[in-house]
Amino acid sequence: MSNIDIEGIMKDLPNDGRTPKTKIVCTLGPASRSVPMIEKLLKAGMNVARFNFSHGSHEYHQETLDNLRAAMQNTGMLAAVMLDTKGPEIRTGFLKDGNPIQLKEGQEITISTDYDIKGDEKTISMSYKKLPVDVQPGHTILCADGSISLAVLSCDPKAGTVRCRCENTAMLGERKNVNLPGVVVDLPTLTEKDVEDILKWGVPNKIDMIALSFYNVDVQG
Repeated sequence: MSNIDIEGIMKDLPNDGRTPKTKIVCTLGPASRSVPMIEKLLKAGMNVARFNFSHGSHEYHQETLDNLRAAMQNTGMLAAVMLDTKGPEIRTGFLKDGNPIQLKEGQEITISTDYDIKGDEKTISMSYKKLPVDVQPGHTILCADGSISLAVLSCDPKAGTVRCRCENTAMLGERKNVNLPGVVVDLPTLTEKDVEDILKWGVPNKIDMIALSFYNVDVQG
């Protein structure tokens, strides 16, 4: 946020009577949650303030919301409040000694759905039990925000394992996020945390909208 030219964004647009056809959604995070900064965002055209519940406690988000309301009071400008749920997630497991492992392009590695396994350069674990059922040879498994790409070679649902080939060289740490492009995964739309965030924070604060981080059309209809 510090690199953005807020003053430049705030330049007046021509008043030609046209109605804007887009809305501006801004995430209120550590660099943008103070009252003065939120006032600048409102003046720059923010229509929706997004609260990212993948991070932060209820107390943290409450302080941000209080700042937003103060900024709206000070400027006389309004913005809707969006609660963006964390949603379900698939993660890699823990590693032996807790140290990152080196994955090299071309090497083969086994993924186990036994999350108690402490991983190494030969075997790692993932938290999704249906992984060997849902992926097929030729699919890609992305780890650590896509920085690691694994090509699926074979699947063994009985053993709960997937054999993969590393498509690039990278370091893999513990508990990294996993994405399965093009794969329909059987995960719930809302987790227990999501429900708690909505009922204990969203409802009492009368938020305007909820954004789902995950929705599976094929599973949830």
